[in-house]
Amino acid sequence: MGLKETENTTEVVLERMENTMLNLEQMSYDSINITDHIVTLLSDARELLTVLKSDDEEKKQEAFKGVEDILNQLLNTSFEVNNVSHELERETVYQRETVESIKQIVDYLYSISDEDMF
Repeated sequence: MGLKETENTTEVVLERMENTMLNLEQMSYDSINITDHIVTLLSDARELLTVLKSDDEEKKQEAFKGVEDILNQLLNTSFEVNNVSHELERETVYQRETVESIKQIVDYLYSISDEDMF
């Protein structure tokens, strides 16, 4: 591998690393928004549960429908969290592979500089 090829490879690897970092940042932001949504849904569910303890049958029916809706939303949100978790795992592995590529490039450059010294 020549210096020009090493330069091109380095540019590709660094661009890949930058893209991965941007993806990780976006997924972290998404995770925060998703967990905020879960907290809000759970808070709403707690309020509806207090209504279910009342004697008003009409309000109980509305509250029951509300709890059912919240449970469906929580299920959908759980799928989102699951997907983000899998994406984070993939990006982390990709990041590890990128670091290994950078180590190989650095080792190669050190070996060239050592050869030039002798």
